[in-house]
Order: sequence, then structure tokens, then C-alpha cells
Amino acid sequence: MNSTFTSISLVAGREISTRIRERSFIISTGLMLAVIVVGGIVWAALSGGDGAKSVGVVGGDPALMQSIETAGDAAGQKIDARMIPDASTARADVDDGDVDAALIIGIHGSYRAISKNTMDPTVEGVLRGVVAQRSLTTALDARGVDAATLPRTDLAMTRTQEQKPDEAQRISVALIGSLLLVMAIMMGGLMVAVGVVEEKASRIVELLLSTVRPLHLLWGKVLGIGTISLFQVLVLGTTALITGRATGLLTLTGTATTVFATVIAWFLLGFLFFAALYAATGAMVSRQEELNSSSAPLTLLAMAVLYSGTFGIQALDSPLIETLSWIPPFSAVLMPIRVATGDTDTTQIVGTFGLMILACMAAVWVASRIYSLSILRTGSRIGWGEVTRMLTGRR
Repeated sequence: MNSTFTSISLVAGREISTRIRERSFIISTGLMLAVIVVGGIVWAALSGGDGAKSVGVVGGDPALMQSIETAGDAAGQKIDARMIPDASTARADVDDGDVDAALIIGIHGSYRAISKNTMDPTVEGVLRGVVAQRSLTTALDARGVDAATLPRTDLAMTRTQEQKPDEAQRISVALIGSLLLVMAIMMGGLMVAVGVVEEKASRIVELLLSTVRPLHLLWGKVLGIGTISLFQVLVLGTTALITGRATGLLTLTGTATTVFATVIAWFLLGFLFFAALYAATGAMVSRQEELNSSSAPLTLLAMAVLYSGTFGIQALDSPLIETLSWIPPFSAVLMPIRVATGDTDTTQIVGTFGLMILACMAAVWVASRIYSLSILRTGSRIGWGEVTRMLTGRR
């Protein structure tokens, strides 16, 4: 046991020290960090920070300002109303972007709204409603009727589904987390496959196997590159959380942390599943040029997993996505999303996690057998038909 642990540790340590100093790894990680930080800043700037709209009012009073802000809250749009001294200043403020729209009240009760181009539909609806209410109140007052004495009409609202607070933000966090997960799995898995082919093509593997067993070499490589990939995910994910909080894009700190932890748990299983199989595809060939063809089925599967999360996030309650959520390795992407959006329960989380563990055990068995029987074979690429015979023990 000690010799096995020592052998795997030595191989893993070699992979970590070699890969983490590679220029490509450093540059790619730096670029992704820059994209996350700059993208978050630009996104926050374009979205206007907290999403509030500003409306300037000319000739109004505090009661009207309050009515506009209250109507905005009821419509789901935060509106900051501010007083502007005259119409020319209002037009200049709209042109300069200081306010999103302006409402000008004339001397004889006329109303005019100004916007730079097309007015936001929600803001326009709020202003129309407030102006209509104010006009009605003024007309009733002119006829000696106090609007406050009229009976109120309340509209009862009933939802067929429970409202999920901050659902859009939860979906964004889940989607970014799942994309980060699949990218790390694919990059790490390909790194494993490329490493196997490099050692096989250069005949270094023959020297290594004179001191360590094939499976020790395999799992040392998987664990070493897996550690690097996990480190990269942690750095990128933490940077994304900090950037989101700093720019105001992310307010659900607790939820984001839970989602991030869920992504990490599923990442470990997803990486083990794909890395083991990628290592097997690397052992099937002797040249780098043949790797694309041998790993094509696995790459297609990884892309299908990515697309299931990207397109399924808008229909998590559909029968197809609910079914895929139970099937490994699709569950590695879909379940973190379902946890973030609240579209799952403890039974499904535990059940799918257990199925993913079984899938990883099967992938490990398949990869171990292919790797052990193929790593020292050179020459033409081993076809999938021959791989099937290897796994079944037939010649």
C-alpha cells in the first residue's frame, strides 16, 4: 500500500511541477482571469449597476416624485425621480445621459415626456400610469370630488407557481459555473490524453514503466493534472465571485458560495470520468496526429454535456432535461444548475450523485484495462473494435 501511494504521489508531483510551469498554462489562466475581471466590469457598466432608471421631473412636487418611484417598484423597475428646474435643462440632461427620461408638466396641465431615443417600455408605462392618475385626481378636484374618498379597487394576484427570489441572478451564477466546469474538464482531460501520447511517442513511458506500474502511472497523471485543473477552477471561480460582488452584479453571496461548492463536488466526479477515458484514448494511439480521431467520440460527449446545460437552463422542468439530470455525465452539469435554481430536492441530489459515482467506477475500470493493454503498443492506432475485444476478453 505504501509503495503504491508513493509511486502515484511521485508521478502526480511530477505532473504538477511540470504542468504548472508551462507557459501555455500560465498564459491561458491569466487570460481567463482578465476576461472574468474585465467582462464583469464592462457588464456592470453596460447594465447600469443596480439596474435603476433615473427620471427627471420639471414642474412636479414631492408627491408626484414619490408616485413615480412607487409605481416603478410595483412594475419591478427601480426608478430614481429627481427635480429638474426647467425644460431646457431636462433636455440637456437626457442628451448627456444624466437621466434616462424626463417628464415636463406644463402650466395648463399638459404633460410631455422626453427620451434620448426609444424610451424603456417599463418607464414609459410607469409615466403613463402616473400621469393618468394625476389627471384623474385633478379633474375630480375641479368638480369638487375628493379622490381620496372614492372606493379603492384592489387586484388580487394569484401565482400558479411559487416565485423564486432573484431567479435571474441564480440562473446566471449556475450557467457560468457549469460552463467553467465543462471547460476545466475538457481542458484537463485533453491535457491527460496529450501527456499520455507524448510519453508513448517519445518512448519515455518505457523508462517510467521500469520503475512504476502502468496503473500507478495512469492515476498519478490523472491526479496530478486533476489537482492543477481544480486549482484553476478555484482561482477562476473565486475571482468571478469577488468581481461580481465588487461590481454589484452579484448580491446572493450565500447562494453563489453554495453553487460554487456544488460545482466543485461535481467537478471532481466529472473530471475523473472524462480524464480516465481521455487517458485511455491517448494510450490507443502512438502519434499526436491520431489523437483527434481516437478521442472524437469522447469530445462529442463532452460537447453534448455542455449544450445540455447551455440550452436546458431555460427548460429545467421539461421531461427531457429532468431525465438527462439522472444520466451521467449530463448530471455533472445539470445538477449544479438545478441546485442553484431550486428545481431539485435532496432525493434527486443524492440519487444522481450516487449514479455519477457508479459511472466513474465503470469509466475507471474501462480506462484501466485499455491503458494497461495499450500503453506499450506502438504502430497503427488501435480501433474501437479491438478495444471492445480487449474489454470482453475476446481475441
